[in-house]
Amino acid sequence: MVNNKLLNKSTFYEKEPENIFSNLYLTGAIIIVAFSFVGYAMYNYMNKLKEDEIKNNSSFYGEDINLYEPLFKEQVNTINECIDMCKNDIICDGITYNDKSQICSGTKNGLLRNETSNYNAWVKPQELKLFEYDKKDFTKTIIVGYTKTKTNISGLKFANPYMLGHFSYSFNLTIYDFYKNYGSWRHIFHKGTSIDDGTLVNYQSWENLVKDFPNQCIGVWLAPFTNNLRISVTTEIETNKNNGFYNHAFVEKCNSNTKDCYITDMPGGNWVDRSRQGDNSTTTTKTITHIEFFDNDLQNIPINKNINITINFKGTNVEIYYDGKIVKVVKLDGIPKSNKSNLYVMNDKTFGGEISNLLYYPDSLSYENVNDILKLKA
Repeated sequence: MVNNKLLNKSTFYEKEPENIFSNLYLTGAIIIVAFSFVGYAMYNYMNKLKEDEIKNNSSFYGEDINLYEPLFKEQVNTINECIDMCKNDIICDGITYNDKSQICSGTKNGLLRNETSNYNAWVKPQELKLFEYDKKDFTKTIIVGYTKTKTNISGLKFANPYMLGHFSYSFNLTIYDFYKNYGSWRHIFHKGTSIDDGTLVNYQSWENLVKDFPNQCIGVWLAPFTNNLRISVTTEIETNKNNGFYNHAFVEKCNSNTKDCYITDMPGGNWVDRSRQGDNSTTTTKTITHIEFFDNDLQNIPINKNINITINFKGTNVEIYYDGKIVKVVKLDGIPKSNKSNLYVMNDKTFGGEISNLLYYPDSLSYENVNDILKLKA
């Protein structure tokens, strides 16, 4: 005969559930655990505040003060501006700010030291050192969300490129009134040479424009008489560069007995250029800074249509995307020269229209990244 008690499992659920608060020991244990979690969270929070605070009467210079060279040394109005510069520099570990001179010095691998009352220091918290831009969320890199009027953005908001000459800009553009300021170069945006009063004169000549605005990294302009976009960038070129030497190449040697002379490793006859030296001689290099623009511009920008332009710098190579499709690849003469200047958007003389989702990214983009940005287009 089967024991019905073994089959009647409902007996396990017929009993009223016990109120946990009727057990004082269990209640006490729960309260202790809860307070422990709260205390741990507060401890971490206070530690973060302590780590992020400004150290008064202190400096943060290199570990070896005799060999120390600052990452940057700028004059800024407040220590908060100085801190922002360090936050935007991926290799900066901290800053020293002199209240009297207003000099901000950025440092990598520094050491805190006691100083006079003029000096204050700030050390970058660990979580900021590990911070990277989220390549899947480009909303975090938008500098200007929307504007159809003059807008100026502090250069302190721009992170230094992770690698020299590797950075990107992207923006949505709609031109409503093509004839506004017709006959002059229409300002869309540029980062570089300041516009003191917020207005530009009538520049019909590109040569005159770049003479007054030599620093552009980058600049975007609408042509005076056509619906073409000109993209410009200030670059540095190293000239008179020694491309290498060979111990026995292009060196004149003479026989002391016969007085016959010849050029070693000659590729040709007696009249080959003998001026090139290959005997470990050094040359004096020279760096030239000039402004370049992309040949043939970006043609036939439509009117009354919202488009996306993405400009992707990879050293001396530049890719231009139009609505997610690559339309131009440009080879620059030099490396783009980044600057800490402000970004000026739609300063007069400008066009009639609007800009949205103007973003800057301190690295080159992949094709997938460009299409991720295109999804932000409303």
